Amino acid sequence: MRNRIIAIGAVVVVAYILGTRAGRVHVKSRESVGHQLVRLWDDPRSRRRRRRSAAKAEKRAKRALRKLRH
Repeated sequence: MRNRIIAIGAVVVVAYILGTRAGRVHVKSRESVGHQLVRLWDDPRSRRRRRRSAAKAEKRAKRALRKLRH
């Protein structure tokens, strides 16, 4: 029983560490702030997130407008 708890705890710690590192953006130490912003803006993952967020906002705005009209 004790070994099982230790194994589950180890898996949880490893999953936590991998999960926290997965979302980080890798920034090079000598890179200027302007260049970092351009690189982050052009990143395909951030483009997808921006597109999805814009689509969600548009959908919610249309829904709110329909509620106001009726």
